[in-house]
Amino acid sequence: MRNFKSNYVRTCKYTIYSFLPMALLTQFMRLANIYFLATAILQCVPAVSTLNPTTSFVPIFFVILISMVREGIENYRRYVEDKKANSQPVRVLSTKVSLQALNEKRACTKLQFPEFNTDFPDCYDIIQSKDVKVGHVVLVYEDETFPADLILLGTGGGDGKAYIETAMLDGEKNLKKRTAEPKIAILTNKERFIFHARVMCEKPTHTLDHFGGTVFTRDLKFPLNENFLLMKGASLKNTNWVTGVVAFTGSQTKLLLNSNRGRIKQSRVESIMNKLIIVILIFQALICLIVSILQSTWQARNAKDHFYVDDTRSAGLTLILTFLSYFLLLNTFIPISLIVTLEIVKFVQLFFIQWDVFMYRNDRPAKVLSCTINEELGQVKYIFSDKTGTLTCNKMDLKGIRVYNKCYGDKLIRKVSDAAILPKKTTIVSDGLEFSFADPELRRILSEESPEATEMPYRLVTKTAEVYDLPSDKDRAVEFLRLLACCHEVSGAKADSTEFFTYSGQSPDEVCLVDAAQRIGVTFVDNRDNTLILALGAPDMEKKEVQIKLLELFPFDSVRARMSVIIKDENGNIKLYCKGSDERIKSLLQNSEDDQNIDPVLLGTNNYINLAASKGLRTLYMAMKVIDKEEFEEWSQRMHKVKIMVPLNEEEASEKNEMYKALVSEIERDLSYIGCTVVEDKLQENVENTIKNLGKAGIKVWMITGDKLETAKSIGFSCGMFTREDMDIIQIDEDYYIPDTQVLDEDRILKKFIDSNYKRKKGLLITGMAFEKLLYSSLTKEQIIEYIKQCDSVICCRATANQKAIVVKAMKKACPAEVCLAIGDGANDVPMIHEAHVGIGIYGKEGMQAAQSSDYAIGEFQCLWNLLMVHGRLCYLRISELILYFFYKNIVFTFPQLLFAFRCAYSGQTFYESWYLSLYNLAFTSIPLMLKALFEHDVHHIKDQGLPLNKIYPYLYHLGQGHEIFNFFNIAVWFLYGIIHGCVAFFIPIIAFENKILAKSGPTEHLWIVSITSYSCVVLIVNLKLLTTTRYITWINALGVFPLSIGLYVIAVWVSNYMELFETNDSVIETHRSPLFFISILATVFITFTIDIFILVFNLHIRPNASNFCMIWAKEHNKLTAEESGLRFKELQKLDFIAREEGSLRIFNSI
Repeated sequence: MRNFKSNYVRTCKYTIYSFLPMALLTQFMRLANIYFLATAILQCVPAVSTLNPTTSFVPIFFVILISMVREGIENYRRYVEDKKANSQPVRVLSTKVSLQALNEKRACTKLQFPEFNTDFPDCYDIIQSKDVKVGHVVLVYEDETFPADLILLGTGGGDGKAYIETAMLDGEKNLKKRTAEPKIAILTNKERFIFHARVMCEKPTHTLDHFGGTVFTRDLKFPLNENFLLMKGASLKNTNWVTGVVAFTGSQTKLLLNSNRGRIKQSRVESIMNKLIIVILIFQALICLIVSILQSTWQARNAKDHFYVDDTRSAGLTLILTFLSYFLLLNTFIPISLIVTLEIVKFVQLFFIQWDVFMYRNDRPAKVLSCTINEELGQVKYIFSDKTGTLTCNKMDLKGIRVYNKCYGDKLIRKVSDAAILPKKTTIVSDGLEFSFADPELRRILSEESPEATEMPYRLVTKTAEVYDLPSDKDRAVEFLRLLACCHEVSGAKADSTEFFTYSGQSPDEVCLVDAAQRIGVTFVDNRDNTLILALGAPDMEKKEVQIKLLELFPFDSVRARMSVIIKDENGNIKLYCKGSDERIKSLLQNSEDDQNIDPVLLGTNNYINLAASKGLRTLYMAMKVIDKEEFEEWSQRMHKVKIMVPLNEEEASEKNEMYKALVSEIERDLSYIGCTVVEDKLQENVENTIKNLGKAGIKVWMITGDKLETAKSIGFSCGMFTREDMDIIQIDEDYYIPDTQVLDEDRILKKFIDSNYKRKKGLLITGMAFEKLLYSSLTKEQIIEYIKQCDSVICCRATANQKAIVVKAMKKACPAEVCLAIGDGANDVPMIHEAHVGIGIYGKEGMQAAQSSDYAIGEFQCLWNLLMVHGRLCYLRISELILYFFYKNIVFTFPQLLFAFRCAYSGQTFYESWYLSLYNLAFTSIPLMLKALFEHDVHHIKDQGLPLNKIYPYLYHLGQGHEIFNFFNIAVWFLYGIIHGCVAFFIPIIAFENKILAKSGPTEHLWIVSITSYSCVVLIVNLKLLTTTRYITWINALGVFPLSIGLYVIAVWVSNYMELFETNDSVIETHRSPLFFISILATVFITFTIDIFILVFNLHIRPNASNFCMIWAKEHNKLTAEESGLRFKELQKLDFIAREEGSLRIFNSI
């Protein structure tokens, strides 16, 4: 037992004892915090600093305190949840519990957990979840969750079947069936166990759909697979109770192995900001070095003339001390509260996105799982989208079937007269399912009592020459429907109000086919102890019930692209049914490839599915074979040996997996084609319009799907990615392989790109395999990507989950300056979502893996428009200007400190009072900036509804996509502005007060009078500058600037006059009595803002960008006629065209 983990669950990072040291360690893993702590410690050295050390420790203490309080609150919440989870009562089989103690536990548990079922046999004890150990036998009732990973032993139904919901693990609400070993199930019930056993399991893995092991009893041993596993966190449904033995506990359970697997992403803006901090740090060090050299030079020349200058120090020591002194004085070049402010702003933006009613779809709001990359949403250049469930509804409707050589169903995919089709009638069966299939010919065939043999017989021959014949159309149709009713993993329940079963499963396609089979003539009733119960007969006919033994099931996965079952029918025939993609199934047929090319049945089928695919429909091939009993028994024995193998290491596990795959491939050979299905998956609402608007915003949409080339191409046209009027479609598929090889003809591909009409748009249609081979061809990746980048739309079909990620990764590397976004709804989209800069998951009908693995989750594809055009654009605008303004205001504040060095002989004397240095960022300038970053707008998506916003927003998106705000040019301009404003705020008070008498009583100016005046100028300049750069001024902004910033500063200044804690005490009244104080402030504001206002008017009215143009349009739209509004829109299009084509950034944008 010592090798097994405790079942104690701990998701909190800290304990009550480790919180303080570990949380502090976490904070000082940030480079910025280390920097500010080092400067605070240096200020404690009198030889280095003239500042009060307390004023340096207060800001760093405040910033770290806020971060630690946030972490502490989050950790406490996790602790409460952990405590609740660990104290959950669990019923464990025990023979030593006393009845009195058990009754006391029952009463106590019922009081603490009222919903807990205490009506259970006396042979069980109640323990807490944290005390559950491997080997315990646990009793779980319906709707309860499993306390650990259990191996199913017995169930309340007596048939060994149980149903579980795994939404907590993978988000899927569809029920999954679990089946106990029949020979064990009959020996167990919840009151007693009459057997002994030993269990050997594979090492725990995070894979939810894989589990292996063996159970050894006195009389038998049998293999374990995932159908025996009851995972921790899953809940029991539609089953009275189950018993199970604990296999894995605590951190070895699949729930915890799949936890905390998210990745930390960093936005491009934040990456540039970090580089900018390093550049400023180097700049600061360089300035300090220059000042140190100047100080050494000055002292060497003038020390003898100034008796108070200490010239006993060596030149080297003086240089070092001066360098450190000014490094401390100028440390405000780097804003200490920037990181905390960014975290707060991005956290609040999270709620703005989640509260957006326009993104509320399918009874779900948008969900933000990672708010660290909000601004990336406003810079997207490429979107990589799945098709099924992302662009389409995942609402399946059977449109047609082909049984051997006969077609039934929708007339659009078969050549029949209109009279042969019944009027279309749609029946909504359940969420995600429709049924509109109707064919009188098939109905007539199935109702025949004595069907005649056809001219084209269907005959299956086993290896021992046994013949299985399907002579008539009815025989073949019934066999085809049997395949649909047997080859699946769905479960069904019959409602009282209808004669039909309602099915649920992991795949909507599978549910659709099983449901269609029951509505046509073969109903799947139940699966009892691996016995399939089928009812033969149309809905309005008398049904015959048959029992079919399920011998093996090989589930579908994206690599195999097929699913198979081996069954034994009521007549004793052993059959293998298989369904999957046409390519995979055709490769398994007994016909050779040459025979398939001349077989009239397969040729007709290929034409049928190609026609269906051209209309955007989904197709599946169906095949079967009959197996000799001797052949199956010999194969089954080998499979059993593989299943009961218990690998002890990864190498043995891999070997077992390969042996299993080889045996499955062996039995799936030499199949005979029997038919195919055609299913429609409709486009989601507003998909075409969304893609069109994304294109106007300069975003290129790629569709990456596993569907056939013809299906993908048809969907491409129907959703607007491809157009027939003005686009050349470049198609690269198997035809571009060199004959008799699997090598691409690169010369032909290059010629295809080069010869395409450069005046027309380009669309690329390529298979996933061809794309992957192109990347590893003799052509350079840059050359390939350069050609592909010329395409307006790209569709990559026949792509596996891994190939989807390869496509995204290739574009990320080829376009490092562009933001790539991936969106999907299924588990096969998770690799692509993880690979992209921004991952979007859609709440899908195929599960919640994509949504849970993403950065943002939405209900439908059309929500992407609001997420990018509104929230993404505003997040970029707000965060970019927040960072720029932070550096600007700190340069304005710090530059007077630097300039004062030239007036104090580089002595290291501070220009500002120590407490003023601390309060500048923490109190006097932070609140209005944060409010601007939260509520800034150029065009308001609610209040400016009079504008054609749907038309306007795409032309405003280039603001972030073209990096028009946060770029190195604008950074330099803001830095230059900070230097100019800092110089004005320093020199005007110096000139105004120098050698002046302040009052009749004779007092003259001194350092703190000039300092308070300069500081007041700085506070006013940066706050009023904030107002002039705010596009959307509300009472909130006014509240932040005046009462909460300037007002707070005025109060603090007057308080400092009466507190000895401040070095400026008794200087404030003296300063305010002088008219020079007010003249200096007015002169400073006038000089700095004369140029500001001129540039603001120039940007808004003379040469505006698209954003500024729309601001003016929004204010005037009520006065404009329809014709004038149309002209404004054309002018907006022109401005956007100039910005995109010329790529020019105007000098004064965003100043």
